[in-house]
Amino acid sequence: MSDMMKAVVWDGGRWPEGVALQEFPKPKLRPGWVLIRNRAAGICGSDLHYLGGQTRHLVPDENLPAVLGHESAGVVVEASDEAAGLSPGDRVAVEPLHGCLELGRVPPCPPCLTGQYHVCQHGLTHVGIPLVEMLPGGYGEYSIVHASRLFKLPDHVTFEAAALIDVLAVGVHALAVGPSGPGDTVAVLGSGVIGIDLIQCLKAWGVTTVYATAKYEFQAAAAAQAGADEVIRLDKDTDSVEAIRELTGGCGVDAVYEAVGGRTDVIDEGIRMCRNGGKVIMTGIFEGQRPVDLLQMLFKEVHLLSSNSYSTTGMRRDYRIAVDLLATGRVSHEFAVTHRFPLSDWREAIDTAFDKKGSQCLRAVMMHEA
Repeated sequence: MSDMMKAVVWDGGRWPEGVALQEFPKPKLRPGWVLIRNRAAGICGSDLHYLGGQTRHLVPDENLPAVLGHESAGVVVEASDEAAGLSPGDRVAVEPLHGCLELGRVPPCPPCLTGQYHVCQHGLTHVGIPLVEMLPGGYGEYSIVHASRLFKLPDHVTFEAAALIDVLAVGVHALAVGPSGPGDTVAVLGSGVIGIDLIQCLKAWGVTTVYATAKYEFQAAAAAQAGADEVIRLDKDTDSVEAIRELTGGCGVDAVYEAVGGRTDVIDEGIRMCRNGGKVIMTGIFEGQRPVDLLQMLFKEVHLLSSNSYSTTGMRRDYRIAVDLLATGRVSHEFAVTHRFPLSDWREAIDTAFDKKGSQCLRAVMMHEA
C-alpha cells in the first residue's frame, strides 16, 4: 500500500490560491488508533474561515500544510491491536475531538479525566483542524482516529448523513447545557445546519413549540421541514424580537438557542426575546466583543449559558446520543446535505459552500470513491 494519498491540501494561504489537490503523506497508525478510508466530508463554516483568512492566525505554521475536514465518515481499513471491537470494513462515523486520554498525555488534565474533553486544558486536538496537531481530516482519502472516537453505523445511514453527526452532537450538547422539554416554548436563532439540527433535537426532546429565524428563504424552508412551528424570515423590515414577543403574547420564550455567531448582536436580541427568568444558550462563534444589555439581563434574571462543541452528558457521550438519533430516524440529515461533489470537483464544492446565498447551500459534502 502506498505511503501517499490524494488530498485537498491547504498551505495556509487564502482561498483559492492556498488550496490544491495533490499527493499528501498517508497518516501512520498508532497504538489504540484506527486507519479510516474517508467516504464523505462536510465543508463546515469553520473550514471556510480558515481558508478565507479570518482564523488563519490560530493555526501554527508548523502544522501546515494541512488537510481539513472534521465532519467525516468512512470505512475502517486497519485497526491497531489495542483497538478492540473494530474490524476492516466497518462503516463508522468519526468524532474528531481528541483530548489528553486519547493522546497519552501524563498526567491528563482534570476536564479530560471527568469526560469534559471539549475544554481540555492542554489543547484539544481535532482530526481535520490543525490547531494543536495536524491530523489529516476528511478532505483526504485517509485519516487516523482513536478507537474511542469511532461509532459504527447501520447500513441504512448514508456516509454523507453520518458526516454531519458532528453538527448534531453540538445540538445534543446545547440541550444538556440548557435543558428544554415538554411545555416549553423556545426560539432558535439561525437556520443554518446547526440551527436545523437544534430544531430537530428540541422536537425529539418533546419541546412543545419551536420558533426559528432564517436569513434566506431556502433556510426558512429547511427550518420548517426540521419541525419549526413558525419561521420568522429576516429581512430589512423584520424585528425578530418584536415578532417573538407577538407570538408569545408579549411574554417571551422560555429559552433561546443561538446558532449565528459572527459579528451579530443575536445574544442581546435573545435576552430581549426571553421571558423573565428564561435562558439563552450560545453555540455560535463570535468575532470580537459584542454588545449586551447587562442591566436588562439582570432585571429579567435571564441566564446566559455557553455551549461549546460537545463531550459527555451524564454517563453517555453526546456523539453516541447523536448517532442514535440519526440511526433511529428521529433526526434526518438527508435534506440538510443539499450539495454532493466527488473529490475531483473540490473547487466547485468549496465555491458552493462559500456562495451560500447564491447556491442555496445548507451543507456541501465531498464524496470519496469506495
